[in-house]
Amino acid sequence: MCVRGIFLICFLALAGCASNVPGKTEFAPWKLPDNHPREVVQILNGHYGEQDFSLQIRLSLTGERLKLAGVDALGRHAFDILWDTAGVRAGKADWVSDKLNAVDILKVIIATYWPADDPMQAQVADRAANLEITYQTTRENAWNETVVIKDPKTDYEMTIISYELTE
Repeated sequence: MCVRGIFLICFLALAGCASNVPGKTEFAPWKLPDNHPREVVQILNGHYGEQDFSLQIRLSLTGERLKLAGVDALGRHAFDILWDTAGVRAGKADWVSDKLNAVDILKVIIATYWPADDPMQAQVADRAANLEITYQTTRENAWNETVVIKDPKTDYEMTIISYELTE
Protein backbone atom coordinates (compact mmCIF):
# COMPACT_ATOMS: atom_id res chain seq x y z
CA MET A 1 0.00 0.00 0.00
CA CYS A 2 2.86 2.37 0.84
CA VAL A 3 4.46 1.68 -2.56
CA ARG A 4 1.19 2.61 -4.31
CA GLY A 5 1.04 5.84 -2.34
CA ILE A 6 4.60 6.76 -3.27
CA PHE A 7 3.93 6.03 -6.96
CA LEU A 8 0.74 8.07 -6.82
CA ILE A 9 2.48 11.09 -5.32
CA CYS A 10 5.38 10.89 -7.81
CA PHE A 11 3.12 10.52 -10.81
CA LEU A 12 0.75 13.26 -9.76
CA ALA A 13 3.69 15.60 -9.38
CA LEU A 14 5.11 14.56 -12.74
CA ALA A 15 1.75 14.79 -14.46
CA GLY A 16 1.52 18.38 -13.31
CA CYS A 17 4.99 19.12 -14.68
CA ALA A 18 4.29 17.28 -17.92
CA SER A 19 1.04 18.93 -18.88
CA ASN A 20 2.50 20.75 -21.87
CA VAL A 21 1.75 18.42 -24.78
CA PRO A 22 2.86 20.19 -27.96
CA GLY A 23 2.66 17.68 -30.86
CA LYS A 24 -0.81 16.84 -32.23
CA THR A 25 -1.43 13.56 -34.06
CA GLU A 26 -4.45 12.28 -35.98
CA PHE A 27 -6.34 9.52 -34.21
CA ALA A 28 -9.91 8.56 -33.35
CA PRO A 29 -11.70 10.86 -30.88
CA TRP A 30 -11.52 9.77 -27.25
CA LYS A 31 -14.24 7.53 -25.86
CA LEU A 32 -14.02 5.90 -22.44
CA PRO A 33 -14.21 2.11 -22.77
CA ASP A 34 -17.07 0.50 -20.82
CA ASN A 35 -17.88 3.86 -19.15
CA HIS A 36 -15.41 2.86 -16.46
CA PRO A 37 -12.97 5.61 -15.34
CA ARG A 38 -9.61 4.32 -14.18
CA GLU A 39 -6.45 5.56 -12.48
CA VAL A 40 -3.61 3.13 -13.13
CA VAL A 41 0.08 2.94 -12.28
CA GLN A 42 2.26 0.69 -14.43
CA ILE A 43 5.83 -0.54 -14.38
CA LEU A 44 7.19 -1.45 -17.83
CA ASN A 45 10.35 -3.43 -18.41
CA GLY A 46 11.49 -4.70 -21.76
CA HIS A 47 13.63 -4.31 -24.81
CA TYR A 48 13.32 -2.90 -28.29
CA GLY A 49 15.93 -4.69 -30.36
CA GLU A 50 19.17 -4.37 -28.39
CA GLN A 51 17.89 -1.42 -26.33
CA ASP A 52 16.56 -2.23 -22.84
CA PHE A 53 14.04 0.08 -21.21
CA SER A 54 12.34 0.52 -17.87
CA LEU A 55 9.53 3.01 -17.39
CA GLN A 56 6.94 3.97 -14.83
CA ILE A 57 3.61 5.04 -16.29
CA ARG A 58 0.62 6.83 -14.82
CA LEU A 59 -2.63 6.47 -16.77
CA SER A 60 -5.77 8.44 -16.07
CA LEU A 61 -8.91 7.49 -18.02
CA THR A 62 -11.96 9.70 -17.49
CA GLY A 63 -15.06 10.48 -19.51
CA GLU A 64 -13.22 13.51 -20.95
CA ARG A 65 -9.76 12.15 -21.72
CA LEU A 66 -6.92 9.68 -21.39
CA LYS A 67 -3.77 11.16 -19.91
CA LEU A 68 -0.53 9.25 -19.75
CA ALA A 69 2.74 10.35 -18.15
CA GLY A 70 5.93 8.29 -18.33
CA VAL A 71 9.20 8.54 -16.41
CA ASP A 72 12.37 6.50 -16.72
CA ALA A 73 14.05 4.49 -13.97
CA LEU A 74 15.88 7.62 -12.80
CA GLY A 75 12.60 9.54 -12.43
CA ARG A 76 13.21 11.74 -15.48
CA HIS A 77 10.15 12.82 -17.46
CA ALA A 78 10.17 10.74 -20.66
CA PHE A 79 6.90 11.47 -22.42
CA ASP A 80 3.27 12.34 -21.97
CA ILE A 81 0.16 11.78 -24.07
CA LEU A 82 -3.22 13.45 -23.92
CA TRP A 83 -6.10 11.89 -25.89
CA ASP A 84 -9.43 13.68 -25.83
CA THR A 85 -12.22 14.66 -28.21
CA ALA A 86 -9.81 17.03 -29.97
CA GLY A 87 -7.45 14.15 -30.82
CA VAL A 88 -4.03 13.09 -29.56
CA ARG A 89 -1.32 15.44 -28.36
CA ALA A 90 2.04 14.18 -27.21
CA GLY A 91 5.32 15.47 -25.91
CA LYS A 92 8.60 13.80 -25.07
CA ALA A 93 11.94 14.67 -23.58
CA ASP A 94 14.81 15.46 -25.97
CA TRP A 95 16.69 12.34 -24.89
CA VAL A 96 13.81 10.02 -25.92
CA SER A 97 14.14 8.35 -29.31
CA ASP A 98 12.20 9.77 -32.24
CA LYS A 99 10.94 6.21 -32.75
CA LEU A 100 8.60 6.71 -29.78
CA ASN A 101 5.21 7.30 -31.38
CA ALA A 102 2.16 8.32 -29.35
CA VAL A 103 -0.36 6.70 -31.67
CA ASP A 104 1.58 3.42 -31.61
CA ILE A 105 1.57 3.49 -27.80
CA LEU A 106 -2.18 4.10 -27.77
CA LYS A 107 -2.78 1.30 -30.27
CA VAL A 108 -0.89 -1.16 -28.06
CA ILE A 109 -2.82 0.03 -24.98
CA ILE A 110 -6.14 -0.43 -26.80
CA ALA A 111 -5.16 -3.83 -28.19
CA THR A 112 -4.12 -4.97 -24.71
CA TYR A 113 -6.61 -3.41 -22.31
CA TRP A 114 -9.81 -2.47 -24.15
CA PRO A 115 -12.52 -5.15 -24.22
CA ALA A 116 -12.08 -7.57 -27.13
CA ASP A 117 -15.45 -6.56 -28.59
CA ASP A 118 -14.89 -2.79 -28.30
CA PRO A 119 -15.21 -1.00 -31.69
CA MET A 120 -11.75 0.57 -31.15
CA GLN A 121 -10.19 -2.89 -31.60
CA ALA A 122 -11.01 -2.71 -35.32
CA GLN A 123 -9.24 0.66 -35.55
CA VAL A 124 -6.01 -0.76 -34.10
CA ALA A 125 -6.08 -4.10 -35.92
CA ASP A 126 -3.11 -3.05 -38.09
CA ARG A 127 -0.90 -2.75 -34.99
CA ALA A 128 -2.46 -5.58 -33.00
CA ALA A 129 -1.96 -8.14 -35.78
CA ASN A 130 1.73 -8.61 -34.88
CA LEU A 131 1.32 -8.57 -31.11
CA GLU A 132 1.52 -11.64 -28.90
CA ILE A 133 -0.26 -10.67 -25.67
CA THR A 134 -0.11 -12.97 -22.65
CA TYR A 135 -2.32 -12.20 -19.67
CA GLN A 136 -1.52 -13.42 -16.17
CA THR A 137 -5.15 -14.56 -15.84
CA THR A 138 -7.67 -12.89 -18.17
CA ARG A 139 -8.00 -9.75 -20.28
CA GLU A 140 -10.69 -8.45 -17.89
CA ASN A 141 -8.15 -8.44 -15.02
CA ALA A 142 -5.33 -6.88 -17.04
CA TRP A 143 -5.53 -3.49 -15.29
CA ASN A 144 -4.49 -5.22 -12.04
CA GLU A 145 -1.90 -7.78 -13.01
CA THR A 146 1.04 -8.60 -15.25
CA VAL A 147 0.80 -8.63 -19.03
CA VAL A 148 3.58 -9.61 -21.44
CA ILE A 149 3.51 -8.09 -24.92
CA LYS A 150 5.78 -9.31 -27.72
CA ASP A 151 6.14 -8.08 -31.26
CA PRO A 152 8.44 -10.50 -33.11
CA LYS A 153 8.27 -8.38 -36.27
CA THR A 154 9.95 -5.39 -34.59
CA ASP A 155 11.86 -7.40 -31.94
CA TYR A 156 10.24 -5.79 -28.98
CA GLU A 157 9.03 -7.31 -25.78
CA MET A 158 7.78 -5.77 -22.58
CA THR A 159 6.35 -6.86 -19.29
CA ILE A 160 3.77 -4.52 -17.77
CA ILE A 161 2.80 -4.72 -14.11
CA SER A 162 -0.39 -2.72 -13.55
CA TYR A 163 -2.07 -1.51 -10.37
CA GLU A 164 -5.45 0.17 -10.60
CA LEU A 165 -5.72 2.78 -7.90
CA THR A 166 -8.89 2.81 -5.87
CA GLU A 167 -10.32 5.53 -3.69
